[in-house]
Amino acid sequence: MSNEADGQAGAERATKHARTGLGALLRFLLRDGNLLRSPVLVYAVLASLTRSGMIFSINALAASAAIASGDVALLFGSIAATLTFSHLARVNSFRLVLTTKRRLRTRLSRQLLDTDAGFFARNDQGKIYSIVTHEVNQISSASVNLIESLEAMLLIAFCIPYLFYLSWPSGLATLIAVLLGCVGYVLAQAPAQENAEAASRVEWQFFDRINDVLRGFKELRLRTARKDDLQDDIVVLAARERELKIRSERLFSLGHVTAQGVMMGLLCLVVVGLPLMAGTDPATVLQVLTVVLLTYGPVETVMGNLSSFSRAAVSHRLIQGLEKELEGHPALPGPVPGPVPGTAAGTAPTPARQGFRSIRLEGVTTTLTSPGGGDDRFVVGPLDLTLTPGEVVFICGGNGAGKSTLISLLTGLRQPDAGRILLDDEPVTPDRLDAYRGLFSAVFSEFHLFSRLYGLDEQERGRIPASLDQLDLSHRVEVRDNAFSTLALSSGQKRRLALSVALAERRPIIVLDEFAADQDPAHRALYYDVLVPQMARDGHLIIAVTHDEHCFDKCDRLIRMEAGRIVSDTRQRSAAISAS
Repeated sequence: MSNEADGQAGAERATKHARTGLGALLRFLLRDGNLLRSPVLVYAVLASLTRSGMIFSINALAASAAIASGDVALLFGSIAATLTFSHLARVNSFRLVLTTKRRLRTRLSRQLLDTDAGFFARNDQGKIYSIVTHEVNQISSASVNLIESLEAMLLIAFCIPYLFYLSWPSGLATLIAVLLGCVGYVLAQAPAQENAEAASRVEWQFFDRINDVLRGFKELRLRTARKDDLQDDIVVLAARERELKIRSERLFSLGHVTAQGVMMGLLCLVVVGLPLMAGTDPATVLQVLTVVLLTYGPVETVMGNLSSFSRAAVSHRLIQGLEKELEGHPALPGPVPGPVPGTAAGTAPTPARQGFRSIRLEGVTTTLTSPGGGDDRFVVGPLDLTLTPGEVVFICGGNGAGKSTLISLLTGLRQPDAGRILLDDEPVTPDRLDAYRGLFSAVFSEFHLFSRLYGLDEQERGRIPASLDQLDLSHRVEVRDNAFSTLALSSGQKRRLALSVALAERRPIIVLDEFAADQDPAHRALYYDVLVPQMARDGHLIIAVTHDEHCFDKCDRLIRMEAGRIVSDTRQRSAAISAS
């Protein structure tokens, strides 16, 4: 019984989504898709008018005993104008598609860049990648379909009254045929959309598996069973996606075929039925047949595009869902209106803070939940901690002790659920968060190395060669055209290359999470004995997560964590001595 109720509820949800989805899609295309400000609508209307003029002139020539030069001129003028306006409408439609795609992608990328770090921990990359690529392409293409349908519907709207004028039975039959085609589409679209959305969600999982192939190629080659198991999973997902898309396309096609069937029935009625009716002369039959034949294509265009609108409505719903999630997890106070030279449109550069006196955590607490939405919870805090410039602070503890979460809280990547963070005795409020983050450079344990020197000014880029030389990388990497010459490096070299950027930025605080873990003994000694003391002497606050117990004497403070709490904060040596 519950299965039947669930099935009925799912069908009702699908019907509701199908009913509201097309309206939301239409509003999006008219407002955000720039349709109202594009000349393409004017060209579509003119193309419909001139096509109507072509139909009228053909019938006028067919009905007259002698060929009138005016009707001939109207016919050829209408044909030329129809082709011209149709061409202009097609070109501008293509431009509109690219504009819509660009606007959507740049808006989503801006929102993704501005969201908090926790959003990415709670969402699969495959879902985000699919929405930003496939779903955006789907909804952008709907602009062309809308213009084609609008042009076709205007022609139908012109021709149906004309059919009533020629023969009211043929006009009525045409109107009924169009309505029956629309009913067939409406009946099929709700389950078709439901299957199309399910296919998109399966595709997200497929993209995640491909990401596993790309990022886990080393581990996969070490165990054949793992590789084969992943391949089996990919095969299952690909088959499931295929099944759902075929089921969806079958339903969309059913609506399309229904429309084709009623139009074919209309043709048969005109050819066979009208001549049998008393008082219908052959000339009228020929005129009606001309109108029906010339409107058959536009009617089929409208019915065929309805399935494209349904797919685009699903894409629009998925994009809206992603944007709603992103709005719920803002990391910044919001973009500054208006473009600023040298920056992305809608953002303003935040002046870099040159220094600070202290950072203080007071009763900071945050709760970690399982990504799947389960009941597992891990509380980190309350944390009380004060940090000052020139210190070398090591953080240690077992796996799951809360070290990485503490780093996320300190750097402003994660917001506390309780307590507060103070910078120079002033609370770090949302409007100050971006400036606060500007104090930090970091090489995280799971860092990402950018091939280009994004965000670095000319002075910072000029420091990169010296940093490369200091980190024993100048023989492998150099900077060319604002980019590193290669990223084909070992794990330790990549981590040192990331540090070269952090050193070039010269920000007041440098965070290093397990930096020495994949360094050989010589470079580990360089890190602990040369780089860390030098950065401290330069006035940086060094916060380093480490498990190297034999190096604990090389820091000013050693913070130990267990079960999400700071269990000890020991001063190893004087900061003044370490800086001397």
